[in-house]
Amino acid sequence: MSRREAALNAILAVLTVLVAVAGAALLVMSKPQPQRAEVQKPEVRVQVMRARPGLQDITVTAMGEVKPAHELIVQPEVPGRVIDRSDNLIPGGIVQKGEVLVRIDGRDQSAVLAAQRAAVAQAQLSLADERTRKEVAVSEWGSQASSLDKDSADFALREPHAESARASLASAREQLARAKRDLGRTAVRAPFDAVVREVSVEPGQVAGTQTRLATLVNVDRYWVEVAVPVANLAHLDIPGINVAGLRGSPARVIHEAGPGVRIERTGYVERLLTGVDTKGRLARLLIAVEDPLALGTELQSRPLPLLLGSYVRVELGGQPIDKAVMIPRTALVDGKFVWLVADSLLTRREVEVVWRDAKNVIAQGLRDGESVLVTPLAAPTEGMEVIVDEEVVPAEGAGGGRRELTSIAGKG
Repeated sequence: MSRREAALNAILAVLTVLVAVAGAALLVMSKPQPQRAEVQKPEVRVQVMRARPGLQDITVTAMGEVKPAHELIVQPEVPGRVIDRSDNLIPGGIVQKGEVLVRIDGRDQSAVLAAQRAAVAQAQLSLADERTRKEVAVSEWGSQASSLDKDSADFALREPHAESARASLASAREQLARAKRDLGRTAVRAPFDAVVREVSVEPGQVAGTQTRLATLVNVDRYWVEVAVPVANLAHLDIPGINVAGLRGSPARVIHEAGPGVRIERTGYVERLLTGVDTKGRLARLLIAVEDPLALGTELQSRPLPLLLGSYVRVELGGQPIDKAVMIPRTALVDGKFVWLVADSLLTRREVEVVWRDAKNVIAQGLRDGESVLVTPLAAPTEGMEVIVDEEVVPAEGAGGGRRELTSIAGKG
C-alpha cells in the first residue's frame, strides 16, 4: 500500500468516528426531557374543640348492691301459744308501725295481773294497819320515847314496821305495772313501717322468748354499698369527714331491670366505712335511699320498687371544679399534654389533669378560646400544618355549674 492510500484510509477512519460521535450527540439532544412534577404535601384534616374554662361538674360512677338499712328479727317478750297472725304477715307483705303482727294467748298474764291487783290491795291494807298501830304506839309511849336511844325509840313507835309496809306496797305496785306490760306484750306489734322478709310462725304454735316470729326490713330507707377509688373521696361531700350533718353528696341510683325497664331513685352519701375493699383496695361508701318502695306515691302512678339485693349503678354528684375544661381522653397525650391548633399549626401544651373518667378528663391550664386537637394523629410534631375540618361540641356535662340530681322514678 502506498503512502497516499494509507493517509486516505486514516482520513476515512477519522471521518467515520466523527460521524458516529455526531450521530450519538444528535440522538442525545433529540431525546424528550421529563417534566418536573411538583410534590404536594398531604392534607391533614383534624377536629378541634374550643376551650371554655369554667365550673365543671363531675360525676363519680360506681356499682353496688341494695341492702336493708334497718333489719329486725321479731321475737315475743312473753311466752305463750300463738292464737292469731296478721294477714299482712307474709313474705313481701307491708306492715304499718304499731300494727299487731301476732297475738299470744294472754290468759296466764291476765291471771298474774289479777293476783298482783290483790297483792296491791293487801299491801295498802297492811300500810293502813301499820299507820293505826303507829298512832297507838305514839299515844302509849308519849314523852317516854325521848328517854330511849334512837333505834329503840323508832322500834317502839313502829317506824320500821311502817317503812316495811310502804316498801311492800311500792313493790306490789311495780309488780302490778309489770303484769300490765306483760299482758300488753301478748300483742306483738311492728316497731316501724316495714316489709316482711321472712315468716316463721303459725297460729297454734307455742312460742318462747327466743322464738323467731318474723324478719322485718324498714321501708323508710335502704342502703347501697358502693366502692370507689380513694382519690375520688376528695371530690365528694362525706358526713363526718368534710361536711357536717347527715347528708353528703347527692346520688342517683339506677337499676337497669331489663329492656325498657329502668328503676331510678335519688339518695345521698351517708357514711364512709372505715376499711377498704379487700379485693380492689377501694373505699366503701353507704348511699342512703329514702322511700325505696315509693310507698309515698299514689298507687295508680307508683313506679316499680327498688328491690333488696339488686345490683345497681350509682352516680354521685361531686364537687364542681372551677377554671377547668372538660376534654375527651383522646385529646390527652402522655397523660399531661394536649396539642393546640393556632393558625393551622400544632403547638404542644402541658396541662394539669384534675379529674378523669372512662371518656373524658377535666384539665386546668387552657385559656379561653384556644383550639384543642381532639383527632388522634400518628406522629404529630411541633409546627405541623393541619386543616381544621370540624369544631366539635364540648363534652356533655361540662360547665354550667353544679347539677342537682333530681328524682326520676322509672315505671315498669
